[in-house]
Amino acid sequence: MTYPPPYEPQPGTHPTQPVPPPPTSSPPTTPYPAYLGAPAAPPRPPRSNGPILAVVIALAVLLVGGAVTAGVLLVRSGDDPGTITTDPTRDIETPRVEQTEPEPGATGGYGADNPGAGQKVVYEVTGDGPVSLVFVKDDGRTPERATDTDLPWRKELTLAEGAALVSVTAIRSAGGEGSIECRITIDGEEVAKKSASGTFATATCSKLIF
Repeated sequence: MTYPPPYEPQPGTHPTQPVPPPPTSSPPTTPYPAYLGAPAAPPRPPRSNGPILAVVIALAVLLVGGAVTAGVLLVRSGDDPGTITTDPTRDIETPRVEQTEPEPGATGGYGADNPGAGQKVVYEVTGDGPVSLVFVKDDGRTPERATDTDLPWRKELTLAEGAALVSVTAIRSAGGEGSIECRITIDGEEVAKKSASGTFATATCSKLIF
């Protein structure tokens, strides 16, 4: 009896192999990046104190200008005796007034009849600077400004004839707590003194001259 030859696999084929078991774990996954949200807004720049200080200085100039105008009007009204109405039908005896000559060497000091003539004025500001200043010049009418002034500060003036007002306003230009003080003397006599404290503290000293 003849047997067939043994089975030989053909080229390019593979013998039967067992099927691999199913995977026991899920395939690895790529994690998503964490949600970052919208980009943060850039920080706001710090607010400058310049505009506020400018407004305060402008108000101080306006106040000084108004005080100067009021002082001039008061002085002029004091010099003008006004109009006196009389009855022409009545005979009024005019009193005799003796004229007196001024003493030689007399000057128009503080409180004299001739306001402002030759008076020595000293402005002083002390405290925690720097400050912005508004002060009346030697003509007693014109305000002048000075910024970023270190303390203590002192200004000496000799007033012109007809000056109506002396005034100085100091405004703290530095932030934070602090105090300032202003002072005015006329011919060595203190006529005004004020103090203030805090941020943008404002001290104003003024005196009308009659």
